Amino acid sequence: MSAVLINDPAGDPRIAGRAFIGRAAQARLGDNLFAGIPALWLFVFFITPLAFTVVFSFGHSTFGGIALGFTFDNYRQALSGFYLTSFLRTIQFAVTGSALCILVAFPAAYFIARHAGRWRGVLLVVVLIPYFTSFLIRVMSWQILLQRRGPLEGILNFTHIYSGPLDLLDTQTAVFIGIVYAYLPIAIVPLYVVLARIPPALIEASRDLGASRWRTLVHLVLPLARPGIATAVLLTAVPMLGELVVPTLLGGDKGVLIGRAIASQYIQSENYALGSAMAVLVLIAVAVIVGALARLTRSFAEVSA
Repeated sequence: MSAVLINDPAGDPRIAGRAFIGRAAQARLGDNLFAGIPALWLFVFFITPLAFTVVFSFGHSTFGGIALGFTFDNYRQALSGFYLTSFLRTIQFAVTGSALCILVAFPAAYFIARHAGRWRGVLLVVVLIPYFTSFLIRVMSWQILLQRRGPLEGILNFTHIYSGPLDLLDTQTAVFIGIVYAYLPIAIVPLYVVLARIPPALIEASRDLGASRWRTLVHLVLPLARPGIATAVLLTAVPMLGELVVPTLLGGDKGVLIGRAIASQYIQSENYALGSAMAVLVLIAVAVIVGALARLTRSFAEVSA
């Protein structure tokens, strides 16, 4: 305040005070404007379409259109028969796919964080580069690799690891191979961040006290890595609930999940009311997963504090 008074040409404390308040108000207005841009973007491109989806889900489908109303028939249809099976299969698919991603990502992240040394940055770049290439091209590459008389079948037959035709394409196994490959980078990164922050002295102390590598991993590393595991589950399981490309290209008819069923209702059947109800159910499942993981992560922070 003394600096303001000295620099004020009038030398009047009241004028200096009003100028200070004016500058603070301008700064606050600027901050509010900057904060309003993402809020406006969120409202226009997320909340508004979501509101229309919820309204449509209670409407009646007409030929190529929708009549507004209030009925639960769309939700009853979405939670019965083939659609219920697809919805439950999608949840199972997301849980299994996310678990497989964590199983593959954890040792990779542990190696990069604890043993890669000065090659950490290089290995992280190698892991992330495929993620920034076209998702469709990456999945189609697996379609070529897994097809009959494809490169993978040729290598396995040549090395006598496997003999005969490779019937992997259009199976659930092919879908999980593709999904783990596609989402592995975003599972490795949060695990790496958490594992890199574990003090090496803590692990050395555990070994000095007689704990084996396995006991150190189970009773020390894994509990400390739980926030990273929860984040990795969040980043992989939630997008898998709406996954459309991988099941379609690698699973064929056996890969029908709720994302493909929703797309079919919107694009082919033009049953917007039923498609909207199915989309709302997926959003509810996503909200439940996000809420559970957020609560779990908060409990970790409380324990750490």
